Amino acid sequence: MEAPDKPPMPRTELTRRFSRRTLFRIAGAGIVLGVNAEAARVLFGSNEHTVIPGKVYRSAQLTQQKLERVIAEKKIRTVLNLRGCCPEMDWYRSDANATHAAGISQEDLTFSAKRYPPAPEIARLVEVFDRSEYPLIMHCARGADRTGLASGVALLLLTNNDLATAIGQLNPRYGHVADVGRTGVLDEFFVAYRAKLAANGETHSPDRFRKWATTEYCPGPFRAMLSLVSPNPMKVPAGVGFAVTIRAVNTSDQPWRFTPGGSGSIRLSYMLRSSAGALAYRGEAGLISRVVKPTESIEIVAGFPPAQSGQYHFHADLIDAQPINLLDTAFSQYGSDPLMFNLKVG
Repeated sequence: MEAPDKPPMPRTELTRRFSRRTLFRIAGAGIVLGVNAEAARVLFGSNEHTVIPGKVYRSAQLTQQKLERVIAEKKIRTVLNLRGCCPEMDWYRSDANATHAAGISQEDLTFSAKRYPPAPEIARLVEVFDRSEYPLIMHCARGADRTGLASGVALLLLTNNDLATAIGQLNPRYGHVADVGRTGVLDEFFVAYRAKLAANGETHSPDRFRKWATTEYCPGPFRAMLSLVSPNPMKVPAGVGFAVTIRAVNTSDQPWRFTPGGSGSIRLSYMLRSSAGALAYRGEAGLISRVVKPTESIEIVAGFPPAQSGQYHFHADLIDAQPINLLDTAFSQYGSDPLMFNLKVG
């Protein structure tokens, strides 16, 4: 004989269990939908957030219509573009049209999401925050990486927030994931400031940060002083190869690493152009195994094949070599000075 069925559950208990189960499911679904909606807004939408209430805002690249709406709603007086001056691009013209129509300021700075912030651009960023009219809204492309860096700088300069709060502007919540790709290099800016404070036994203050950012900050190992080793080869004979010896002094606070080949090393890139600007020769040197510590120097020989008689312009710079030449970064992109001079052949 089959066992009898269990007696039916009282309606009140069934309803209670059903209600709790349903509420949990609804709540869970709501959380998932909310997270997905926020993720979509960050990754594919405007990624708009408040940095300093009533004063500083951040976003992704906005359409002209959206930017005009934000300018009107928040009474924006300055738009800070972190993507560089690009008048040939539609997005840049949209920014310019919106700011011009509103009669407000537009500031253009050039940062990369995958490289150390250049020292001159950091100094300009501080200047923009110091002298701009507020409220201000800043943006890059996605509003995640470069905008996160600039938002952290704004907090350190314009508020009494601590360093941890400023670093929090570079956060997955805004679309910044330091462990994916090369965007984590932007975090190193704040890491360097924290190390400076720790080394000096100091605590953060806006004035202390301003001084460090504008006079002391060094973008990783990418700073050098280049000079010619005498005699100065301002004139060389035509029809024969020649060489130029360059001394590079490490003026950064990190060691340089030269290797015979591959990527992830430092080397010298040099070129010779005619007086009309035509490329006569391009080469690389310094493909050796060598570590150059801060304040130390290295002499590198740049060789050239025979050249025709005429006036030429010599240009040399250290580069951070990458697997693809297009990704190579010259030290001058970080604010270091290249070596340039005119040379006569014949």
